[in-house]
Amino acid sequence: MTISRELARFAAHVDANKLPDRSRKTVRLLMLDVAGLCVAARNSDYIAAARASAVSTGKATAFGHDGGFGPYDSALINGTAAHGEDYDDTFEGGPVHAGAVIVPAVLAVAEHRGLSGASIVRGIAVGVEIMCRMSLVAPEATHKASFHPTAVFGAPAAAAGVAAALGLPADKIAHAIGVAGSLASGIIEYLADGSWTKRLHAGAAAQAGIRAALLAEGGFTGPATVLEGSYGF
Repeated sequence: MTISRELARFAAHVDANKLPDRSRKTVRLLMLDVAGLCVAARNSDYIAAARASAVSTGKATAFGHDGGFGPYDSALINGTAAHGEDYDDTFEGGPVHAGAVIVPAVLAVAEHRGLSGASIVRGIAVGVEIMCRMSLVAPEATHKASFHPTAVFGAPAAAAGVAAALGLPADKIAHAIGVAGSLASGIIEYLADGSWTKRLHAGAAAQAGIRAALLAEGGFTGPATVLEGSYGF
């Protein structure tokens, strides 16, 4: 039993209707928070650039913008907007900004696939829980290694959240987490000149999580020891 398989087993068995009231309230507040932050950032120059990079149309929303987008572009725009002004939720143990990654990822897939409200709640709860717990394993060590915790913890957590929202079985959720390990990235060199990549990290992690989950759904495999292996996380 590897760590990713343990997490996957947890994710596969979460029941949205049995979550504690506090957890359900947190999910609701995170959704409201992300939507509001996206609307607030809608006219910023970095969001104009992110939207200009979009190449897909579809059923997914970019908050504050007309038209529909494919899930990858929706997650990128919304995640970047939610984290853009740095007013998003912060879990200080890491620190990580879980809502700005997980909510855009799960909502994009939910709109793309027509998932239920219960599936959305389940996916967000799973993704946020895993992302915050990952950040507690080695607090501050990620920054010291020159990586942005929101970026590198966000991708596997979003993969688990999206996979849970889709109702994938535990073995495929484990593969999604494994695949996400190779998609997780984000260096903190933006500190040198204040460039925009910090803003991008939440959107890129959300996008990577969707990619990993959909690859796993289709049968793509990822390493089971992605987290604790000799060459792992």
